[in-house]
Amino acid sequence: MKILITGGTGFLGSYLVRELATFADHILVLGRTKTDVFSNLPNVEFIRADLTDPQMTQSLPESAFLVDVIIHAAALYDIKCSYDKAFLQNVFATQNMIGLAKKCRNLKALYTISTIAVGDEHSFYLEEDFLPNRKTFSDYYSQTKYLAEKMIRESDLEIPVRIIRPGIIIGDSKTGVMPKGDGPYYFMDALKKHSLLIRGLPYLPLPYNPNTKLPIIPVDHCARFISLLVKRDQFQHELKTYHLISAEVPTVREFLGDINRALGLKVEYLPVPKNPLHNGILKLIGIPTELVAFMFSKLSYDKTRTNKELPEIEESRYSEYKEKLFSYFN
Repeated sequence: MKILITGGTGFLGSYLVRELATFADHILVLGRTKTDVFSNLPNVEFIRADLTDPQMTQSLPESAFLVDVIIHAAALYDIKCSYDKAFLQNVFATQNMIGLAKKCRNLKALYTISTIAVGDEHSFYLEEDFLPNRKTFSDYYSQTKYLAEKMIRESDLEIPVRIIRPGIIIGDSKTGVMPKGDGPYYFMDALKKHSLLIRGLPYLPLPYNPNTKLPIIPVDHCARFISLLVKRDQFQHELKTYHLISAEVPTVREFLGDINRALGLKVEYLPVPKNPLHNGILKLIGIPTELVAFMFSKLSYDKTRTNKELPEIEESRYSEYKEKLFSYFN
C-alpha cells in the first residue's frame, strides 16, 4: 500500500507515520519544513509542499499521484487562533487536498482527520454519520474544522471517504509526553502555576459542569486506531465516520480531583453556573475563555461503527493511563 499523508511531522502525524510504516510499502509525507525524524524508516519519503499554495499540485512529483490512500492530518489546532489563520490552514488546505485527490489515478480512499468539536455544543448527542447544521461557534478552530468537514462531505469525490473525528488528543499513554499545552492542559498548567496561592484556599469557584465528560484520547492510541482502520479497509464505496474517544473518560470533577492529587492540593472547586463573570474568572487564572463551551458540554458521542470495526478502542481507558499523564505534567 502506498500512502500520502499531510501533517505527518505534527504531534499526531508523527505517531501515525510510525504506525503506518509497519505495514505500508511506501509513505510520502508532505510538509513545508523538511525533517529527519523519519530517517530510520526506509519506506518513508519527505516531500516539501505548502498545502496553502493554490499551485501545490504542480510542484509535486509523479509518485504523489500514484498513491492508494491519502490521509489529510494537517491542521492548525489552536482554539485561540485568528479566523484568517484557521481558515487558511484548515479550510483552504483541505480544498487543495480535494484537488490533489481528484488528480490521483489509483486512489482507493481519502482519510481526513476532523474533530468531535464539529458537534453542536447545545445538543446532547452526535451521531457518527451526521454533521449538524451549525451557525454559531465558540472558537475559530471548531468553526473552520466544521467547514472543512462539510466541504469533504459535499465534494464530488468518486472514491471512498473516511472521516476520523478524534476526541481531545492528550499525551502519550506510556510516557505522558505532550509537547503543547492545550485542551485540559490549560487547567493543569493554570492550577500548577497558581498552586502556592491555591494551596491555602478551601474553595475555588470555576465555571464548569462537574458532570461534563472530557472526551479525551492519548495520541499513541489515536494513531494506532487510525492505522488499524487504514490497514483493514476494504474500500467500500461509501462515506464512513469514526469517533475516536477513549472507552473510559473522566468527568471534569474527576479530572480536577486528579490534578489536585498530582499537585498535592486539597482545594474544592465550586462549579459556577454560566454567567457574565466567566471571562473574568478564567482570565484571572489564565484559562482561555474559548474553553467555556467545552466545560459545560452535554454532548455524548455515537460510537456504533467505531466499536464494531475497531474493538481495540475498549483498551483505551483513562484509569489505566492517567498516572503517566500526571507524572509527566508534574
